[in-house]
Amino acid sequence: MIFLKNKQVLIVDDEVDLREMLALELKNYQTTVFEAKNGQEALNFIKKENIDLVISDIRMPGGNGIEFLKKTKAINIKSPQFVFITAYSDITIEELFALGAEGIVEKPFDIPELFGLLNWLAMPLPERYALMPKTKPTINFKFNQNENSKNRFAVGRGGALIPTENTVYEVGSLIGFEIIFSSYIKISGIGEINWNNCMNSSNNYYAGMSFKYFDDSTRKDAIELLTKLNCIEIIPKVSDT
Repeated sequence: MIFLKNKQVLIVDDEVDLREMLALELKNYQTTVFEAKNGQEALNFIKKENIDLVISDIRMPGGNGIEFLKKTKAINIKSPQFVFITAYSDITIEELFALGAEGIVEKPFDIPELFGLLNWLAMPLPERYALMPKTKPTINFKFNQNENSKNRFAVGRGGALIPTENTVYEVGSLIGFEIIFSSYIKISGIGEINWNNCMNSSNNYYAGMSFKYFDDSTRKDAIELLTKLNCIEIIPKVSDT
């Protein structure tokens, strides 16, 4: 967890015991920790402190996590990075990524999983996307914008909305990908399927894929592409527009 060292982390949850437990664990990695009981209180820390990472619940009295996320991204799209921990299913992973959240962990959560995600997000992009996943992808996806212009395809700050026709991929599965953009820039690597959805007007299926690794030959171009994007979405969501 070396990349968490010296980071400033804001914990937002109305459960005092949970906040204190996470704060204690984080301080083991030499982080500076701030605590807030709701979104409104948390927003004050965003305005006053240089927060790197946010761990937030969604439902909280006095200001929920979604409104807090929206107000924070209105100030700065890329920082701080958000990870939501929640037991509720009233908002989908697709919607959270589209709103700019970098990750979600369901309650009851596993501390190593949560801290592994935080450490990964704290990495500089060249190091983050040079880490080869331990599991090899079992399927491969290729998309050429020049040849598949009829199918909607969109890239966000951390992943892509990909057309899968009639295929529904298993959530959590890894896929190898190669994407050629209309500018003929190519990126390739390994992604993780985060969700599947269907565009009602056409019955075409789409998947939300987060980028986990870029091949050595395309990593520089891929990171440059992501860095230049100024959109809120980590992964764009399906829409009929």
